[in-house]
Amino acid sequence: MIKDEHESYTFASYVVYLWDKRVWLIAGAILCAAITWIYVKYIAKEKYRSYSQIMIKEPKKITDSEIDSITPLTYKDILLNDGLIRQVRDEFCKTVGIATKGLPIEKFREGFEIKSQIVKDTTIKIEYSPVINLSVDADTPERARALMDIWIKTFMKYYGDILARNASYLSRDYGEMANKLSEKIEEKEAALYKLRWEIPFKIRQLASNEMLLAPAQINWEFRGDQRRSYFKYRDSSEVNIAMQEPPLSPAMVNGLKEQLIQTELELAAAKAENNAAKIVPLEAKQKALQEKIAQTTADIAALQRETAALETQFQTLAREVIALRDQYTYLSDLKNHADVDAHSLEFANNGDGMERSDVAIISPPSLAELKSSPKRVLATLLAAVIGSILTALALILDKFICDGRAMMDRSAKA
Repeated sequence: MIKDEHESYTFASYVVYLWDKRVWLIAGAILCAAITWIYVKYIAKEKYRSYSQIMIKEPKKITDSEIDSITPLTYKDILLNDGLIRQVRDEFCKTVGIATKGLPIEKFREGFEIKSQIVKDTTIKIEYSPVINLSVDADTPERARALMDIWIKTFMKYYGDILARNASYLSRDYGEMANKLSEKIEEKEAALYKLRWEIPFKIRQLASNEMLLAPAQINWEFRGDQRRSYFKYRDSSEVNIAMQEPPLSPAMVNGLKEQLIQTELELAAAKAENNAAKIVPLEAKQKALQEKIAQTTADIAALQRETAALETQFQTLAREVIALRDQYTYLSDLKNHADVDAHSLEFANNGDGMERSDVAIISPPSLAELKSSPKRVLATLLAAVIGSILTALALILDKFICDGRAMMDRSAKA
């Protein structure tokens, strides 16, 4: 209890002491306020702020991969790019007639400010307002507006150059991809052209083998699949030439099957007559015809499989060529779009630079009517408060030192 009373007494003594020294507190506040006022009025440079607003419109996208690739933050980074700020400084110095050496880039950058508003913030995506607020500071209202005007124009041209280069790169990439596809299409078409000749001759070879077995009208009964294959390619001149029936030799007019039947009939007659002189050669001929028919039938089956495989390969290649041509057309369209964008951007960069397809100026640079800094009244009031606080701290420290010395003197006398 004694300790609390002692602390209360000590605190009260300091409050009373400060009240007794209130003149010093007021004097300290007045002194700091006066110094600040003089500095703000005669020494500190006045700054005027010009404002402008740009709106990010929906950017033109060539492919789906470019969706969401550009946000308001992208424009913010470009607006404060070192290269762009240097161009703004050089153009501003040239306009107002001052040396660039007297305006360091680090100090010059401090006058620029960009604000963008978040309209939606989720764990997946942050959406920003399409409106970006710009502001710049200069020592006169006219210079502030001129600086803002230069900043926006330089940004438009700088950003247009980036887009133009990007469009040129896209055009080059799409062109290279289209050229590779064109080479691939030529390879596929060459293989397809080879098959267009090879399939008809395989069909003709198959028809020739079938005609060895049974020529004339019965020939088509043994080659129904091949007839369908022929009709599939009947519009091809190569097929029409290949399918022309060759003249048959007299020995092949009846066909192997009919020859076998005739031989079997002759053999049966010879056996009925018991004519050994005819039976032996006829049996040899029968055996040879049976072997030849079996070999020809096997050749026909092999040719049928080979022809079917070639037709499947032909159809696959035809579909691949169609798909590759569609891809080539798509890439060619992308290249043409990129070329048009590059030329239009280059043309736009040669204009006044105040309007783009995806960036619009909704508030032109304003002429500053009030100083942005320094704030004289606010600065003076803050200085008065700070001066009072510093004076109070100095007085408290002085009393603390004096009380300490008095206590030490009493202790020494005791």
